[in-house]
Amino acid sequence: MQIYPIQPSFTAGDCFALAAQPGCRFSIAIYQQRNDEALTSVSGIVVSDMKGVTATLIDGKYVFQSSGNNSPVPFDQDWGWPTISMKPHAPALESGAYVVVAYEVSANGEPLSDLGRRCSTQQPVFGWPPDSDNMALVIARPRTPAAPIAYIVPTATYHAYNATGGGCYYRDPIHRTSPALKVSLRRPGGGLGALLGEPADPYDPRSPRQQFTHWDAKFIRWLRAENMACDFYTDLDLHCATDLDLANYKCMLSVGHHEYWSQEMRDHVARFIAGGGNLAVFSGNTCFRPIDFGVQGQGDAKEMNRLSESWPDFNESDLIGLSYGYGGGKFGIWRRLRGGWIQRKRGPTGFKVEQERHWVFAGTGLKNGQTFGAEDRLAGYEVDGVPPISNGFNTLARTPQLVGWDIGGVGALGVFQPESVGNAKQGLVFNCGTTDWARVLSDPDARSHAVVAQITRNVLRNFLGHGADSASWQDASLDEIVAHTDAGDSVLDVQQDTAAADTP
Repeated sequence: MQIYPIQPSFTAGDCFALAAQPGCRFSIAIYQQRNDEALTSVSGIVVSDMKGVTATLIDGKYVFQSSGNNSPVPFDQDWGWPTISMKPHAPALESGAYVVVAYEVSANGEPLSDLGRRCSTQQPVFGWPPDSDNMALVIARPRTPAAPIAYIVPTATYHAYNATGGGCYYRDPIHRTSPALKVSLRRPGGGLGALLGEPADPYDPRSPRQQFTHWDAKFIRWLRAENMACDFYTDLDLHCATDLDLANYKCMLSVGHHEYWSQEMRDHVARFIAGGGNLAVFSGNTCFRPIDFGVQGQGDAKEMNRLSESWPDFNESDLIGLSYGYGGGKFGIWRRLRGGWIQRKRGPTGFKVEQERHWVFAGTGLKNGQTFGAEDRLAGYEVDGVPPISNGFNTLARTPQLVGWDIGGVGALGVFQPESVGNAKQGLVFNCGTTDWARVLSDPDARSHAVVAQITRNVLRNFLGHGADSASWQDASLDEIVAHTDAGDSVLDVQQDTAAADTP
């Protein structure tokens, strides 16, 4: 059965509203993305209100019955399903990424599926199909800021690719839909359980690309393993700026495929950087397409409108340094007569180092002219590049010309400082320029895993103030960098790992 949240995020300790498919008898379990690939069961629920739903307690568990008929609803309308207002039954809920699972049960509460049996006994579950069809992603904001990093979950991008209800922003050859300009946020599929009509990722086919599990879950697991605490928010929180004040944070994280941004999102991030905040972009195709949620301030967003194909003159590069408009993408090709997607794989493409002494590469052992990430296909499936007229982006590494890719530019990785107006506190932007960073970061068997992890660690440590000042590291030797490293740091923070890097 299907479910969706009325709003994609809620404040930890408060209730959130969940919409449930009409005509179903079901129970609910709450899971969280923690350190493991599998989701972790965290709690039962406390119900505060119901509309179009009845509930019975059987052996201490709720059995819900939703009313109404499950009639088809278009992708651009509020589906208006029956709702339950609830909160996780936990005394101190941390900010994080949570997954609600709805599983159908018999009249006496017995689960009718293997997924339900696992949920009822609090066993781990996985956030990919087919189980994800029963799931909804909800983000718990902190009641008060508690971490130095604000992690923004790209729910707008999830909905942009979600064809549930018969449409999305893209042509879907499998479900035979045409590109639309408006999608509803009140339907299943905002991060989990989406209907998608695009090729699977040949380098991680278990989870669809435009889903939370494919990118964000991987990065969150790495952050938790590194003990890097984050407060979690969504695009809508960044847009409204009522529950999120970026001034409370040292660093904002943008991960995976953070493609769709509103002007308000851009404005809030620009002010954050101008005030001394740092933006870490471990995403590709970032901020490339403009949207509007149709809300101002503390709004009740129900839909999302695509405003144009891209920002004028790819001017998102003025904020983040790079643009997909100067990079490239490598996609599958649909051939109806052959019954599916073909040419999904891409050639081995990585980044060639140009500034080995920069603090971003500290402890990696990389040398100028050396390429890392090629055998892992680190560059792709979408890559961002530098504007042809210099905007001040400090390119630390770049891809070869992306011949045969969409656009066919050159991808880049580096550090950027947006133009300031006499503000000495101006922050920095690190941009890795590729969607697949999180995939390699989470794969210990990837050849470039150690290098990618070390670069990520360097960026976040520096942006949180735990490393030497970036200006003083620009031309420092590795020995000088080691001398500036805090006592008690792990060996990986300072050691050279030449074996981890690809040869030229």
